[in-house]
Amino acid sequence: MSKSQLPKHYVPEEYEGRLYREWEESGFFNPDNLPGERSETFTIMLPPPNVTGTLHMGHAVMLAIEDAMTRFARMQGKKTLWLPGTDHAAIATESKVDKIIRKEEGISRHDLGREKFLERVAEFAQNSHDTIVGQMKRMGTSVDWSREAYTLDEDRNIAVRTAFTRMYEDGLIYRGDKVVNWDPVGQTTISDDELVYKEGTAKFYTFTYSKDFPIAISTTRPETKVGDTAVAVHPSDKRYKDYIGKEFNVEFTGASLTIRVIADEAVDPEFGTGALGVTPAHSVIDAEMAERHDLPMVQVIDETAHMTKEAGSLVEGLTTLEARKKIVEWLESEGLMQNVEEISQNLSTAERTGGVIEPLPKRQWFIDVNKEFAFKQSKRASIDGLKDGQMVTLKELMTHVVKTKQIKILPERFEKVYFHWIDNLRDWNISRQIWFGHRVPAWYKNDEIRVEVDAPNEDGWTQDDDTLDTWFSAGLWTFSTIGWPSYAKASEGLRPDITDQNHKYHPTSVLETGYDILFFWVARMILMTTYHLGEIPFETVYLHGLVRDGEGRKMSKSLDNIINPLDMIEKFGADATRLSLMIGATPGNDMKLSEEKIDGLRSFTNKLWNISRFIIDRSESVQKVDSVEPNTLADRWILSRFTKLVSSVTENYEAYEFSAAAESLRAFTWSEFADWYLEMAKSQDAETTNPILLYVLERLLKLWHPFMPFVTEAIWEQSFKDGNKDLLMISNWPSGGDFSDDPSEKDFELAKEMITAIRNIRAQYTVPPKDSLSVHIVTKDEPKIEELKNLIENLANVELQLISDSDKPENAARIAIGSIEIHIPLEGLIDADKERARLEKELEEKRIYIASLDQKLSNAEFTKKAPSHVVDTMRKNKEDAEHACETLQSELDRL
Repeated sequence: MSKSQLPKHYVPEEYEGRLYREWEESGFFNPDNLPGERSETFTIMLPPPNVTGTLHMGHAVMLAIEDAMTRFARMQGKKTLWLPGTDHAAIATESKVDKIIRKEEGISRHDLGREKFLERVAEFAQNSHDTIVGQMKRMGTSVDWSREAYTLDEDRNIAVRTAFTRMYEDGLIYRGDKVVNWDPVGQTTISDDELVYKEGTAKFYTFTYSKDFPIAISTTRPETKVGDTAVAVHPSDKRYKDYIGKEFNVEFTGASLTIRVIADEAVDPEFGTGALGVTPAHSVIDAEMAERHDLPMVQVIDETAHMTKEAGSLVEGLTTLEARKKIVEWLESEGLMQNVEEISQNLSTAERTGGVIEPLPKRQWFIDVNKEFAFKQSKRASIDGLKDGQMVTLKELMTHVVKTKQIKILPERFEKVYFHWIDNLRDWNISRQIWFGHRVPAWYKNDEIRVEVDAPNEDGWTQDDDTLDTWFSAGLWTFSTIGWPSYAKASEGLRPDITDQNHKYHPTSVLETGYDILFFWVARMILMTTYHLGEIPFETVYLHGLVRDGEGRKMSKSLDNIINPLDMIEKFGADATRLSLMIGATPGNDMKLSEEKIDGLRSFTNKLWNISRFIIDRSESVQKVDSVEPNTLADRWILSRFTKLVSSVTENYEAYEFSAAAESLRAFTWSEFADWYLEMAKSQDAETTNPILLYVLERLLKLWHPFMPFVTEAIWEQSFKDGNKDLLMISNWPSGGDFSDDPSEKDFELAKEMITAIRNIRAQYTVPPKDSLSVHIVTKDEPKIEELKNLIENLANVELQLISDSDKPENAARIAIGSIEIHIPLEGLIDADKERARLEKELEEKRIYIASLDQKLSNAEFTKKAPSHVVDTMRKNKEDAEHACETLQSELDRL
């Protein structure tokens, strides 16, 4: 095959855009177009980015990891589908657009009206989508764009309405009155998982309702106490035993309260006074307690966080904070306040609006996670340990598939977190009081209600105004994106089935996402899929960590430390940016990222380019080499090392150990292949060496391709590519051959150690590499050294001479490697007197430095007050200096 001359430098922008277009136009992102017979499938669904803005480093690490997974599977010969999409992110997107029109036009969504506002949101979402798609292409993501989905498109809407209807008919979705998290700013409910807790302090008030009420209570929110209907104590608390079951009528800040004293195991007798004022309408925990004890519910705070008429004349109409101030003043004036102290507090706020959450009783739609239903087993991907028709709950399903390892979570420690979340899971509030999103498929007419996939044909029916929680549609992602539901209306009603496409690609192989959405999304997909399909949504969950700055801090605008992935691609190229997000990153652990790290990997990208350029330039023609025969020790060594590299890197990819794979590849490429074998190859016969160079390079490009697709494809197209469809992207994953040769590796490692030792002596005594040295060897294994003689002489530029123990030269540098002694005569190489003076001066400086450290470290007052890391650093510096003194003294002894 004729070769193309590789330019001297790799310039990413000259290749990346063109190569991505070639990949797209080839059609090979679509698994249906992949060449050859591919019986095994690999499916991964892209966690859809929110259409609220642009991609950040969290998205970039996700794309880098998933593209590596996908390209590896594709090269392994699997029918590989990586399906892309975006998420409408209902609350976030609506909130953002509302803020934009308020700021730019001075109007709200209510001024526009539902229809026109939703048009604005759709326009914003489309623009954001287009930006995200462009950014994903810059990253090199090899997704199947022909299957792109959107959580709010028509296909997903059919899936949502179908899922809602099925769950309603099974009694798993119900409409009821419960205390929920209300966002007074966004004017909607939000789920427990969407709460953001802000650390701060609060006043903790202890008081009684009235002078004749016998029990004191404590709270940080006195304004809610006008809605109390009971005081709860622990059944075993002897202090309050005589009051349990009694009822008291009190006048509290202008509100008439009837307080019953109840005993409940949920009360912590050690907290506060051990007595809890129960406010059923404004606390989820209190509401559950009220249900157990049949307590009335009195709402005293409304949707705008103002006090209602039921709160009493003193605070009616005030904001909650204004009411708190009034009530505290009243308690103090009445002599009812017993104590006020400051405590730490986690304040519940809404993630998107920042509004302080008010628990309020609302009529909402819920998914019942504790109700039993008849499980319907998948006929082709059944869940082990369950029978068709077996009675289970959603919580039991979610627990079972992870506990039995049918779904594996990486890292495994997150399984405990997952189980803890499920154990404490309450019924899921799925309705939201916003406009943007999937409308609840429920219709009302007088007192009638219909829940159906399609709207009723008759007049007079009004659809529910609420929309569904974003995570409801996101929970259907693995199967709604590949054809579910294929449904038909028959006399028996709705009948969802599994499609042919699902049969190929579901369950998916792996879900890769951040550990921060384990509950938001991962758990809900398990819930939805096990219920609707009777099978798992994915076999493995790979959780990546957060990307932090070089100092380990979270990236934020306030710290001005945000690294933009697009800026990094512009500056250093996509490959270096991608690789920086994978080297040093392990599942579930946060990673540090800096421009210096990315710049260093740009240097490595150039190194790979230059290695390829050297090999291509010295070859008369470049061709794929199917087999090679090693002729020298260096040949046998590099082929053995490469055989083991292919095996270990393949195992790393399959085990999702990407950092380990990349580190192994980098070490082999830069050190073993470039620094050692390529140097050796320069002095070997080109006719026998070039095929080995091409053999290793071709396969090395394949190993690197999932990590660095652009530079590897650019090298491939100018060297090994044969025809328009011969893309590296679809080439077969390499085999390292059967060249494992431990004895050769051991011999070459010995030669490397000797060469390195000689080079270190050169550096120590500033002997230029071009100057040949005379090296004397004393050894009991002369045949071994004779075998290595040419290799050492060529790479170390020395003349090697085997001598007896009695012929050791005087005034020589000596190195011992096992039983081998290396002697390098120094006469004529250095000025001994001058070198002795230099060493003595450096030795004296080190001793003075050690003495100064000793003085500080022996001062007990200093070591006690100084930060521990400062003292530890000083001790380490002392150890290093002492070691340096030993080395200097050894060098003086030689002289």
